[in-house]
Amino acid sequence: MARKLIMENKYQYIPSLVGEQVEAVYAEQVIGGYKDNPFIESLPPIFEDHQVISKIAKYPDYNEEQRKLGKQTRLHLVQQISDYVEPLQSHILIEQRLSRLIRHGYKARNPLARESIRQFHIGFDEILDAGVDSSGLNIAGVRSTAAGFAILGVSGQGKTTAIESSLLLYPQVIHHVEYKGKPFIRKQIVWLKLNCPFDGSLKGLCFNFLQAIDSHLGTNYFQKFASKGASVDMLIPIMAHLATLHGLGVLVIDEIQNLSFMKSGGAERMLNYFTQLINTIGVPVVLIGTFKAMRLLSGSFSQARRSTGQGDLIMDRLTEGDDWNYFLNALWRYQWTARNSPLSEPIKKTIYDLSQGIVDIAVKLYMLAQWEAMEEVDPKDEKITVGLLKSVAKRHMQLVQPLLKILRRNDPALLSLVDDLYPEWNVLDQYLKKSSEKVNIQGEIRTKIMRDDKIEQDQEKYIELVKTAIDFGATSTSAEQIAQRILQSNEVEKDFVELRKQVVEEVYLSAATEDIKRPADNTVSSKKNSNVSTAKRKQKEEGILEIDDLRNAARGTDKGSEAIYEKLVEMGSIPSNDDISRLII
Repeated sequence: MARKLIMENKYQYIPSLVGEQVEAVYAEQVIGGYKDNPFIESLPPIFEDHQVISKIAKYPDYNEEQRKLGKQTRLHLVQQISDYVEPLQSHILIEQRLSRLIRHGYKARNPLARESIRQFHIGFDEILDAGVDSSGLNIAGVRSTAAGFAILGVSGQGKTTAIESSLLLYPQVIHHVEYKGKPFIRKQIVWLKLNCPFDGSLKGLCFNFLQAIDSHLGTNYFQKFASKGASVDMLIPIMAHLATLHGLGVLVIDEIQNLSFMKSGGAERMLNYFTQLINTIGVPVVLIGTFKAMRLLSGSFSQARRSTGQGDLIMDRLTEGDDWNYFLNALWRYQWTARNSPLSEPIKKTIYDLSQGIVDIAVKLYMLAQWEAMEEVDPKDEKITVGLLKSVAKRHMQLVQPLLKILRRNDPALLSLVDDLYPEWNVLDQYLKKSSEKVNIQGEIRTKIMRDDKIEQDQEKYIELVKTAIDFGATSTSAEQIAQRILQSNEVEKDFVELRKQVVEEVYLSAATEDIKRPADNTVSSKKNSNVSTAKRKQKEEGILEIDDLRNAARGTDKGSEAIYEKLVEMGSIPSNDDISRLII
């Protein structure tokens, strides 16, 4: 019957990601808030960065000897690159957020707590209708600790790959039988990933949710609840009931740019439901989409989410810099042409120009170039060149060429026409203004955004700049202020050595101007000193300073910091740019 219903219904569900199912094994928790909660204690340990990198990396089977194999075999080996995953900073950030999100969300949803059990007696239709009181409690007495965040970015930049790689570090279903000597029979769903329904409707999402649970747990919820007469208002409390019953750790919705303003009351209704899941029921929600979804999320959902330090993540195309070089150098290792083609600077620049820093396009271009090179009659001619890359892009990647041409021209008027690849500036501005927390922005778009307090700071750079300032004599408080000021006043992709030079300049300038500001009786010798000559005493009385007195730096200038700095350099009181470069490089 369930199969018949699914076949008759246009909302047929196909699992987008299937994870592991395991028997519960409980581990002692170090963090107090995570103790005595079977949903948390059965999770894998908290992963450190190096563990995340080693677990999510997917490298092709490669060795140099494979270059000697036959052409057909090598063509197959090149295909491995399509599954290649090189861990980048975004992968680590997403795993960190998920790790905190899942565990913190479970804190208020301990299945053994009386408040959690009380929810089933009250009924989730009443709980959702009542919402939460002024202290954040629902009518069952549960105060949500859940949060939500969004991952937005350019198509083809690896948003889905990054979230799926992180989700698969956790089992999808954990089977509980007994906890601390007492029966505890429960099928816990740690994560559930759904694609937004093709028609963008809330009813379609409800059907997908029920079918997903059935496919993972072997239940028949879809057959039981998704009858032809089932309305959205009937299905939403059922979803909340099942999410609580099975301890859903996080609900991930991909392709949210497909949300429709027309279906089932519009996108606003679906986003309001996600907000209810987070704030009333306590289920964390992660939304993934292209820049087109930014307009949707700048409304009620962004304002309703709890502030928990997660923050949204925007993944734009890579810039020509450290990240791009790292990615391309790592990718270039996997080359099966009979002749080795070194990664030269012209090739780097060509691949960037042809892909505009979009990872998916760069990877496909590299695969196609190798296949094309292998078609040469003489194996000695199998090499990747600038000309070959351009030829491959022109002949085999025609569909993306118009979009790439717009990106190359960098014309805001044209860029606004391709909202999957580039956000409208006024929409981005509203999105940042309405965000409840700082947003982590990575890639090309960061170089074009003015710094403000809603853009998450690069903590690694900040810490290094603070250390630099302290090393050159600044107090810890002053060092933090200087590092903050330098980061806010520079482009994000500015060369780090240049940033450090600016920090050192500010440290010396601050020290020098402090000396300038000191009262005269601290720097001028006392008239009681009988060894001071009458001429020098007369100079001081008339305000004439010694040639190396730092206060000379403020004379004859408009007292602006740059002018004072130049005079201090001339006087030899602080080092010049060249001196600083030698000190910090």
